[in-house]
Formats: sequence, structure tokens, C-alpha cells
Amino acid sequence: MKIAVVASSDRSFIQFFLPNYNFNDLPIGFEGSPFIGTLINSLLKDNNEVFAITITKAINNDYTIKKYNYKNFTWLVVPCRPFSIRNNGKKVGRIIDLYRYEITQLKNAILEVSPDFVHAHWSYEFAGAAIKCKLPYLITVHDNSWKIFCYFRNLYRFGKFLMSEIYLRRALFTSTVSPYMFPYLKSRCKEVKIIPNPTPIKINENQLQKLIKDKSNTLVTAKIVMINNGWDKRKNGFFGLQVFKKIKQKLPLASLHLFGHGTEINGLAWQDVQKLQLQDVFFYGSLKHVDVENHLVDAHLLIHPSQEESFGVVLIEAMSYGVPTVGGSKSGAVPWVINNEQLLADCNNLIDFSNKVEYLLLNQYIYESISNTCYQNVVNRFSDKAVYEKYIIYYLEILKYFKSAK
Repeated sequence: MKIAVVASSDRSFIQFFLPNYNFNDLPIGFEGSPFIGTLINSLLKDNNEVFAITITKAINNDYTIKKYNYKNFTWLVVPCRPFSIRNNGKKVGRIIDLYRYEITQLKNAILEVSPDFVHAHWSYEFAGAAIKCKLPYLITVHDNSWKIFCYFRNLYRFGKFLMSEIYLRRALFTSTVSPYMFPYLKSRCKEVKIIPNPTPIKINENQLQKLIKDKSNTLVTAKIVMINNGWDKRKNGFFGLQVFKKIKQKLPLASLHLFGHGTEINGLAWQDVQKLQLQDVFFYGSLKHVDVENHLVDAHLLIHPSQEESFGVVLIEAMSYGVPTVGGSKSGAVPWVINNEQLLADCNNLIDFSNKVEYLLLNQYIYESISNTCYQNVVNRFSDKAVYEKYIIYYLEILKYFKSAK
């Protein structure tokens, strides 16, 4: 089957599918969603022909669509206007006309490859293009645009909210990534299924047990990781720093490793660390996904103090390596994903959150037991194989509908 995956995709994981190109010769793409690569890989392993279609900011007013191919995989990169509100030469800011230009270009790219099926992600420009092509399609919704607007009350987010409302009410078939998101979608869409985000399982049971044993013997020097896609009130990174400061009272040799936008040297996280006078904090900023994974493998613990998540891919990525993950008990989909009361805490209560972390790091037996539970949780519920099978069943159901509607 010819399948177009219309979503954010960037060269950090797309290069894996394009070994005939040098990394620096590929455009940046649209950063931030490595699980799209997991889905693409599953589609290719099942002998589908895959077209990954994304957008990236135009450079030097070059709006030509770029195409890269290797075997049965093609990456199409559609340039978008660099500025969302300011004018882009003779073009208005992209949010001013609700991405009209980008949606038209995406639509043209989809129609050019003429796929049998279109799988678009998020409820914005990618969804709009998929719907307008009038081909069999599925829209997977990863966030609640109204919730996000409530956290970021600006013109850009209001425009995104309007786009989402327009396209969700037109969508025939949608899926979303957690039960937390289901009521939001069901009130707007005709057909909704819950299909979670996937992650590949890269270590087996024997490798897992060795990792857990090595870490449980070195808890006194715990490597704690926090991965934030933005340093803001929603992601609650400052609270995470406060948790670490309290942990250092009982585990003075522990270290904190920060990843994601805002965690670079001299960035927002760095400024907050100076205010709190914290030691043993390391700043990595935005790294390639594979580099972040390399840090997760030897991490003792992930803390995720986000106030709201529609899913939380980083949670399952960490747990797939047996890394215990402490997250918010009221943070949207986080409790459903983590699925363990011992790892859930109040993201507004420093004592509660810190106690959960200390309980794990100060009890070797408990640490080993929960590490195993985390791994099994991901294998049973979020593995790439399990999620892909759910998508294929839904694809076939949608194709059947479109065929009968002709």
C-alpha cells in the first residue's frame, strides 16, 4: 500500500531512512516528534511504500518542495513562511490566514504522490491538507488546542485553536493517543479511536536485568534526567529544579541532566539554576533523538513535572529502558501512561513529589521492582508492534468506508 504520513518529521530520525544522503545535506524539517519515525519504520517493515510529508521554514525565499528518496521511502519537505505574524516579503504571516499557503502546498505534495491512504498528525495544517485531498485519511490528534491556548494566550495559539476547531469538525475519521483526550475529540469528531503513541523496544530481558542491577548498585550517585519541550509554566521545569534541590539534601552526589528547548547554556533553565544556586546540573539543549536516548539508557530516574500532557512520549521512551519515571498524578494522560501509583505525585506539592523520588532512590529492592514494572508496562501497551497493529486495523476499516462511499 502507498501511504502518506503527513506530520512533523526532521532529519534527526529521517536520515535513518535515507542512508544515501549526508545528514548536513538534508533540510532540518519539523523538529520534535521521533515517534513518527517509529511509525514510518513499522510501515516500511510491513512492505508499504511510504511518503513522509512535512514542512520546514523557507530559506532565502526558496519555496520549492524538496524531495529525497531511498528504495520505498520518500521524504517531501514543503517550505513554509518563516514568520507566523510578521509579513514574509509579499506573503502575510502564516497564522494570519491560518496556514492557507502551507495547506495548499501540502495538499499539492500529497496529490503528487497519489497515495492509497493519508495518515495526518495533529489537527492543524497537516490535518487540513489531508481532509482537502479527499483521499482515504486518518487524523491522529496529539494535543488539546484549547488547553494549550489557555497556557499560552497569544495570537499564534489562538489561530492554531481556530484551525483545530475547523478541521476536527470536518474530520470523518480520527484517533487520539489517550483516554484523557477522548472526550475532547468525541465532542467534535464523528469517529474516534484511542491508539497510543509507540516506541521501539530496543533491549531484551537479559539486557534489562543487567542495566537494572548496575543502576541499583549506584543509586547514591543517581543520574536524574528531565526532558522538556519548552521551559514554561505548562512543562513546570522550575518545579523540577526545586525537587532536585530537595533531593540533594539526602543524595548529595546525585546529578540532574536537562534536555530540550530552553535547557541550553545561558537559556531559561540555566538562569533558574543560578537563582536556586544548584550544583551538579548539566545542560544539553536540543539534541538529536538518538543522543537523548543514549543518556536515557544509563539514567537512574526520569522526573516529569509537566502540568498537562495529552500523552508524553518521553515517559514510554524512558520506561522502555527500565528507567522509573515520576510524573504528575493530575497531569492529563500521565497517570494512564505511567500506570503505577508509586510513580505518581502532585506537581504542585514539592514534598509529595520529592518523597516519591527519594523513596525510589533510597530503596534498592523497590527500585529494581519498579524498574521491571516500567519496562513491562511499555512492552505490553506501547511497543511499536502493538501500536502498529491497531493502526493497520483502523486503516483497513477506513479504506472500506471510502470504497463503499464511491
